[in-house]
Amino acid sequence: MHFTALPALAAAAVAADDSTAAGLAVGGTIAIVVVVLLQVVLFVAALISILVSSRYTGGGKLLWILLVFFMPFLGPLGWFLGGRNAQIRTNTP
Repeated sequence: MHFTALPALAAAAVAADDSTAAGLAVGGTIAIVVVVLLQVVLFVAALISILVSSRYTGGGKLLWILLVFFMPFLGPLGWFLGGRNAQIRTNTP
């Protein structure tokens, strides 16, 4: 191997690193977009589900909506895992 070939090898290594970094950047961007879209869908679905729920009155719905707005991931998750099918106790006989 001649010393004149070393700059060419270094340039090829840099080009490979640039293409790898660009590929990771595109893959990372796509992953972020997918996660954000799923979050928006979960958020909107939770709001619609809360608003049409017959289990809660105005005050209960307002509390769930506030929870969803202030905790955009955990609020909808809590609604779908527990709040939607919660047993509500009333004092009426």
